[in-house]
Amino acid sequence: MPAATGWKPVLLCSRVPPLTLAAAILLQPAFAADKSDKKEPKKPEPPRVIVTLPLAVAAGKTNSVRVRGENLTNVTELRFTNAAVKAVVTLRGQTTLEVPKGGDAKKVGDSQLEVELYFAAETALGTNYFTVSSPLGQSAPHPLLVLSADELIEEREPNGGFKEAQPLVPGKTLVGALKEAADVDVFRFEGRAGQQAVIEVCAARHGAPLDPLLTLYDAVGHILAVSDDADGSPDSRLKFRLPADGGYLLSVIDSFDRGGPAYVYLLSVRVEK
Repeated sequence: MPAATGWKPVLLCSRVPPLTLAAAILLQPAFAADKSDKKEPKKPEPPRVIVTLPLAVAAGKTNSVRVRGENLTNVTELRFTNAAVKAVVTLRGQTTLEVPKGGDAKKVGDSQLEVELYFAAETALGTNYFTVSSPLGQSAPHPLLVLSADELIEEREPNGGFKEAQPLVPGKTLVGALKEAADVDVFRFEGRAGQQAVIEVCAARHGAPLDPLLTLYDAVGHILAVSDDADGSPDSRLKFRLPADGGYLLSVIDSFDRGGPAYVYLLSVRVEK
């Protein structure tokens, strides 16, 4: 019988065979990776407005407007933040949108709200702001330009070349869109020698993903001036002293040759002495 002193029982369960221990070490990262790969389900979020199609509407008439953004399929109300703006708002429906391949839903939206808006003819003109609400919350205020009906011009296709240039009257605002990739919109206006033309494209400031490139040509297609980004914005703006009486041409493209339903813009031309 072994002596009582110096003897300790061996607990077999405390010893791990080397092969089992090695397997456990090798499998540990796999289990950790599997655990980390499990993403938490996305929490429901309030609606977010990205852009309106078009960017401007006319007072004194009923306007069909599409509001693009995220989480718009359960919107129950559209309200203007200025209580003095008396608009009749009719929600016509909500639609889920397919995000184009390689597109970003945060820039072009994954859902759309169809609305009819009526502003009385005496509505104060200019930029107004609206919000949309759902059971999950309210969006941030988003701009919508309200102009008089005789000030607005709608873009007409085809207008993709100098021979097809759409006439544009200075002092008016044109609502347009680059409807597909590599689309080009061309316009023509009349000016006089010595006048200063102030030409502006507004898109990004109202949420459109368009990065406009604006080019001014003389009547036979010679480039006179180009504007890409202006005043700290992707939008375009240029001032140019007209050298002669006659017609001038303008083209609007996206700087990256992109296009689509959300690539909307406003184009305005003013001529000053």
